[in-house]
Amino acid sequence: MLTKIQGVIIRSIKYGETSLIFDMYTQQYGLASFIVNGARKPKSKLPSSLFQLMNWLEVIAYVKDPRSLSRIKEAQLIFHYQNLPFNRYKSSIALFMTEVIQKTIKENEANLSLFSFLHDTFSFLDLSQKPIANLHIAFLIELSGFLGFQPHGQWSDKTPYFHLVSGQFVEVAHPLYTLDNEISRTISGYLSMSMEQIHEHIVTREMRQRVLAEIISFYRYHLDRMPEIRTHKILSEVFD
Repeated sequence: MLTKIQGVIIRSIKYGETSLIFDMYTQQYGLASFIVNGARKPKSKLPSSLFQLMNWLEVIAYVKDPRSLSRIKEAQLIFHYQNLPFNRYKSSIALFMTEVIQKTIKENEANLSLFSFLHDTFSFLDLSQKPIANLHIAFLIELSGFLGFQPHGQWSDKTPYFHLVSGQFVEVAHPLYTLDNEISRTISGYLSMSMEQIHEHIVTREMRQRVLAEIISFYRYHLDRMPEIRTHKILSEVFD
């Protein structure tokens, strides 16, 4: 059955001599996989450039089972980036976000709130004129809520330690599962701000790297067998 589908490309690989297989997080089906024949041929009607990571597409595909590979008949961009491809800071964050989506979201079912969140975040990143050095951390924190384990509570003199397993601030430190006072307080600051406000959170480069590493650890405690996130190393080089 021919079906119109919207989504963002989170993985794309070569297949055979001229084809591509790609994964999208879609509005209609959640995670879904597609094949486009002849995309790598010269003068293809559906060129491979259309199926790059982070592109937002509307496709028409032959869908028998959303959990299996569907063949693309037509495709077009539905969101044209204004700044992201030409700004190494924004493109690095977008690449990180794409890898996180790929390695954490596995459900083959629609989640309109999550889809809207992803679309709004990529759009905000593309168009924002504010400093974006904190944006990837704000993204991780908000995404964790859709995955079912968002941190909660806030730092205080009585609860000065963030607990990586419970996701809350606790009174007593644990040698394996709690973070120190300073980083816990910094994380609390992130939790108190929306994505639109996150540029106001003044954090040193070193502390931001520490927070990112610990939030990724927090993900690992809550997602079984989560693959290693690699692109955060690029962020540490870009935001010096």
